Amino acid sequence: MDKTALIVDDSRTARVVLQKMLEEHDLLVDNVGSAELALAYLSENRPDIIFMDHEMPGMDGFEAVSAIKKNPATATIPIMMYTAQEGELYVGQARALGAVGVLPKQVEPVELSKVLESLRVIGEEAERREHYDEAKDDYVTGEYPGLEKFDQDLGVLIQELFDQQRAILRRDLRDSQETIAARVADEIRSPEPAESTPKSAWHQGHIPAPLQLAVGVLAIIAVIFAWSFWRAERFAEGVQRQNVVLRQTLDQRKMGEDEDSFQVQQQLDDYRRSLDSANAVALRALEWGANQSSLYDFNEQPLGDFRLSVVAELSSQLAALEFRGLVRIESHVGDFCMSVGGADGYTLAVPDMPARQCDQIGFAPDEAYELGLRQSVGFANFMDRADDPGAGRIRYEIISLGNSSPLLDYPVTTTGISASVWNDIAAGNNRVEVSLLEDQP
Repeated sequence: MDKTALIVDDSRTARVVLQKMLEEHDLLVDNVGSAELALAYLSENRPDIIFMDHEMPGMDGFEAVSAIKKNPATATIPIMMYTAQEGELYVGQARALGAVGVLPKQVEPVELSKVLESLRVIGEEAERREHYDEAKDDYVTGEYPGLEKFDQDLGVLIQELFDQQRAILRRDLRDSQETIAARVADEIRSPEPAESTPKSAWHQGHIPAPLQLAVGVLAIIAVIFAWSFWRAERFAEGVQRQNVVLRQTLDQRKMGEDEDSFQVQQQLDDYRRSLDSANAVALRALEWGANQSSLYDFNEQPLGDFRLSVVAELSSQLAALEFRGLVRIESHVGDFCMSVGGADGYTLAVPDMPARQCDQIGFAPDEAYELGLRQSVGFANFMDRADDPGAGRIRYEIISLGNSSPLLDYPVTTTGISASVWNDIAAGNNRVEVSLLEDQP
């Protein structure tokens, strides 16, 4: 009976790679993209083994394992965690919940084979092939069971034909010998003529008729036997030639299938590279789009509600691309030409006022650092939810560089410069920049 494996992973690429390796072991493979779909699948199906990813939207892998083991109908199905998570602590947690072990996403075919054999998913098939190999010659490899079964049946048929031909020849020879012996005995026991007659015949050089008959019959039998043996030899040679042709055909098919397998693997590698390239282009486009609205006004919160809308939309797009990595948010503070006054203590200087008359230009580094971290309540709540380890694969990092890294250079001196010109430069340095740093596999 064919064995079935279920792959649960929100990454389509990971599912395709693992499915190909499992199908090489003649397993029937089903796959779903979430833990919820896996539980729905298990309500109507019972696979022989489950490969479970850890981090997935909604219910994660550990929650799914716990739910499967609590259900008596599915509790005995072996579950292997298939994830990038590693370490003795993680393996211990997985086994405590009921998983039999942990496989890395970059699992080698040999390691996967050992796991399947240890769980007896492919053990019965391997044992059957081992007994099958002992009954065949060294040519049989087990990779083409249909053709090899035909080759084995052909060998059995040839052997049976040889045995039948040998039995017929032996029977005919035995019957002929018995017949000849009986006839010779009858002739010997028959009444003999006068003593002078045989002596005269022998003396005259003649061979008795019974002996002539026996010699003739033996000669005929020898010819028949030689002819039958010659036919058997020709038939055996013909069968052997057919067997050689069949084996050559098998070799050609094996070479063709190996070449097809290589081509499929090459196409899969090309697909992965194209997918990685497309993802890289998409990430750069998202990063560029998030930075198109990087500037914020004087006295505006750099991480306010407007920035929250930009980051939230960016996060939604990254989740759709199955992005795993870090979103770095850097805030920069411009050194504005200011006059004393206003609710916050300072206001922008009048545009046509000379810059050298400004009451203050910019803030001290520690003050600028604090200004770069100002957030709205909504933005702060979003970051708190994002810091939850179970929230997803996207991590966030907020960095304030204050006024230490201006994008535009300020004039060396304020002489001859108006407050308007100076503040235009400061406004270009008053910005928030977003960088996407994808985790390396």
